[in-house]
Amino acid sequence: MPSRITSFNRELIFYIFRSSGWIGFLYFIGLIFALPLEILTIILNDNSEYMNFVNLFSSQQMIQFVLVITIPVLLAIFLFRFLHVKQASDFLHSLPITRRSIYFHMIGMGIVFIILPILLTGSVLGIFHSALDVEKLYNLADIGSWMGITFLMEGVIFSVAVLIGMVTGLSSLQGLLTYITLGLPAGLFILLIANARFLLKGFYSEYYLNAKMNSISPLLAATEMEKLPFFSFQILIYAIVVCLFLWLSLILYERRKLEHVSQAFVFPMIKPIFKYGLTTCMMLFAGFYFSQSTGKMEWVLVGYVVGSMIGYYLGDLVLQKTWRIKVSLRGYAIFAVAVITVVIILKLDPVSFESKVPDKNMINHIYIGNYSPLYDGDDETEKESSFLKEKENISAIRLLHQQILEKGKMESLEETNPENSVFLIYELENGRRLAREYHLKNYEAYLPLLAKIYESSEYKHMVNELLNVPVEEVYKLKIDAMGELDKSVTIADRKQSLEAVQALSEDLNNQTLAQMTQYWGEYAYIEILLENNKTIYMNWNSSYPAFTNWMEKTGQADEARLTVDDISHILVAKSDLKLSNLTQEEIEVEIEKQPVQMRIDGPVEIDSVIENSRINYGDGDYVAVIYYKDSRDFEIRSFSSPHVPSFISDYFK
Repeated sequence: MPSRITSFNRELIFYIFRSSGWIGFLYFIGLIFALPLEILTIILNDNSEYMNFVNLFSSQQMIQFVLVITIPVLLAIFLFRFLHVKQASDFLHSLPITRRSIYFHMIGMGIVFIILPILLTGSVLGIFHSALDVEKLYNLADIGSWMGITFLMEGVIFSVAVLIGMVTGLSSLQGLLTYITLGLPAGLFILLIANARFLLKGFYSEYYLNAKMNSISPLLAATEMEKLPFFSFQILIYAIVVCLFLWLSLILYERRKLEHVSQAFVFPMIKPIFKYGLTTCMMLFAGFYFSQSTGKMEWVLVGYVVGSMIGYYLGDLVLQKTWRIKVSLRGYAIFAVAVITVVIILKLDPVSFESKVPDKNMINHIYIGNYSPLYDGDDETEKESSFLKEKENISAIRLLHQQILEKGKMESLEETNPENSVFLIYELENGRRLAREYHLKNYEAYLPLLAKIYESSEYKHMVNELLNVPVEEVYKLKIDAMGELDKSVTIADRKQSLEAVQALSEDLNNQTLAQMTQYWGEYAYIEILLENNKTIYMNWNSSYPAFTNWMEKTGQADEARLTVDDISHILVAKSDLKLSNLTQEEIEVEIEKQPVQMRIDGPVEIDSVIENSRINYGDGDYVAVIYYKDSRDFEIRSFSSPHVPSFISDYFK
């Protein structure tokens, strides 16, 4: 009888099962522990843990995450290990089976080892659902969603691991490169964004770094599988990626030369991609590291050079598999020229990134502030409450932006001062956003325009939650003195609560730019409790005259804040120490050891210290230790220009 090559080879199936079947069994055991046994424990505990069970993905979430990211990689390594071991490669490829058939056997068994444990676990969960009262935990739709998303996430990781296995001749390198490849999109994105601010004036790196990156990295997506809707565009993309990568893997396998066993890369074209990719990543990482540790552009450039040289050397080391390598200076020179060319192109700004100011007819909303918002702007409620829409403010912000571009200078590396920063996010009519970040050295030149914006009613309503709350919703205020004092006042009377809120609202509406951006004379913390169980937190400062007068009129001021009668004396010294790294006790010791210090005992001077000092003692020109009369406690405060009392500045002259 003539021999023929069949599409289904029983012996090959048995061979695969013997070499890799244990991984599928291990996966099934892990899923049993993560889901059915955990759910059974919850039920036997009389539902006491229902509140901690969100969905099937939250059941032993860490175990599920580890299984999802390790099982597919292990399967890919052991299924295609024959490509990395000469004896196994010679044996399998000597059989009367085509490479295509071998590939489909391996992939088919890999899918079986992944999907069979998922199906069995899903079946157990289905039995639990029909036999036990678990409706509060999950339903049949949840089981289907869990099975589908889990299989697809593992399919993506499996396909990447298989593709990497086709281009390398080392199993260890296959595993390492798989995780690097899975995390590379997010990692490279972060490095590029973090370094772009060195080259482009106004580049708002934090805005882009706060963007959702889970969709571009399967490893990150695996940490939040519970948030993935089964019928979504992201799931469709993942399915396409699986099919594409498995198809590419087949093409590479059929073209792979068998004699390249144990080589780092079996295709010559992959070697320069790996070497220069590693060089680029190391260059960007070193530049970012030096920028964070030194804040000097010269050191960032040093980081680029050192990082690129290390990356280039490591690339050759991996490719040649020896410490004794001969580095090609010609290759490094080509890389350096390419980098310099890219930098020159970016500095020429062919797309007008640095000079672009949107036309006022294209603008829908604008965010402006001296701090970076922590949201990505997708939430409609946040958008409505945090963006300015009035035409006068939009025109003023555009004018400010134009002036910054004409004469502004950005401190791209030095530690930024929030009081000298401007963050802009334009929400355009077409739904797109334009974000910019500026840290201005000549901040005072823009104060008139900034005051016009920040002192507008719309902006004050944007940044002060109290101004957007009807006074009728307030039912209680609690005021606690700042510092180490145990003094507090609770205002529960309905009439007094309304009067207090009205006084606070008046102060907020009348604040100047200086009062909004600089804090001094800090008296107490205010908690405003609303009818809907929400709480508004504020500080009571000496820049709130209406509220201060109301508190004094009702006789409650001295019961809720630091007063002259609470203080024994005050020691003041110049703030030439790195106080932010010291505890209050260490600061007191350092001030007492200062050769020049000022002791303040007079009530008028003490009151002036209270009115002009601030709790933040790490960035003032002078630092003060306030000693209490009736206790051993003390408080550290500081003074910043122009709020240093004249008698203190005169003394230290």
